[in-house]
Amino acid sequence: MAYHYDYIIEEAPGPVTRINGREYLYFAGTGYFQLNARPEILRAASEAVLRYGTGSATSRSITGTTPLLLELERKVAEFFGTEDAAYLPSGYLSNIAGMKALAGMNKFDVIFLDEGSHYSLAEAALTTGRTVITFSHRNVEDLKDKLAGKLSPGQRPLIATDGLFPLRALPAPLREYADLAGQYDGVVWIDDAHGVGIRGRNGRGSYEHYGLRSERLFMGATLSKAFGAYGGIIPGDAAFIARVKAGSVMTGTNAPMNAAVAAGIKGVEIVAGHPEMREKLWDNASYLKKGLRKIGIPADENDLPVVVFAPGDEATLSAIHSSLMEQGIYIQLARYKGSGNSGILRIVVFSTHERSQIDTLLDRLKTVLRDHKADGPDRETP
Repeated sequence: MAYHYDYIIEEAPGPVTRINGREYLYFAGTGYFQLNARPEILRAASEAVLRYGTGSATSRSITGTTPLLLELERKVAEFFGTEDAAYLPSGYLSNIAGMKALAGMNKFDVIFLDEGSHYSLAEAALTTGRTVITFSHRNVEDLKDKLAGKLSPGQRPLIATDGLFPLRALPAPLREYADLAGQYDGVVWIDDAHGVGIRGRNGRGSYEHYGLRSERLFMGATLSKAFGAYGGIIPGDAAFIARVKAGSVMTGTNAPMNAAVAAGIKGVEIVAGHPEMREKLWDNASYLKKGLRKIGIPADENDLPVVVFAPGDEATLSAIHSSLMEQGIYIQLARYKGSGNSGILRIVVFSTHERSQIDTLLDRLKTVLRDHKADGPDRETP
């Protein structure tokens, strides 16, 4: 079956981005700091290709490991304050590699998976060969019931979830999950692709945001969003990371592209060295949400950079999206896991947006909602 791509992006995304031959104020995607076009990152990627070529054409277990890869893993471990780290060709693979390593270390017997988790988590759970039981999205009570009813005496759970669910920027209740894992001598695995870089005082993600540190807590993430690069990352203790690196995902795939590795090194350095970017992102998110509430769109009072709303049926959403594009504003009309049959409208703000650009979005959105008789949402998203 053919898939049609409606929007073709023609340059590195930024606050103003060229799509389908026209420039738009851009409020979509996941490049929260817009590092994808940062000159230092582009320069590092270019220099790496000139020195090392595009890639090694072999796995890291043979001759695919370069000084760049060793440096990136050292940087990631340093950033997260762990003994070691593994770097993989994509963030999608980090869940598979990490959960298979935990299975190989006999850390759990049964997987309890949030039903709203990313596709890669669901597929990773299946690769372990262990029983997988889903629980209601972000529902601690349902998880408690499932743990009590489904675990046999002596069995230990792996509780698997996104750290920050991407579509609506909803956080998982990780404190409660950590407590439950402790009660059953189990572990927690999170896909924190959207949390790392933007959550926590040091940008270490969801665990840091909640002040959680434990030998029971594990995570995988990506450098393709906040860090402006590409590839999966797994930070952790030395024994766990050794198991990841010896596993089939890392030994059975070619080493990542050298441009991505070098971009990752520079991206981690920039995020680590510039906490003011996080502060600007949080400030922009709060400013946007305050403005949205003023024009009748519900928005949580937090500093997460995503707002989702659905003022009407599918035809209304499509009309609002088209009207905004006619006025030079691009937000996302999302039909993704968790969006429902009609889809949702999704706004993402960056640290690089100026307040004047956010004001333009708010002014034009207010007009469009009025023109489409959608002053407030007919149905509020959960």
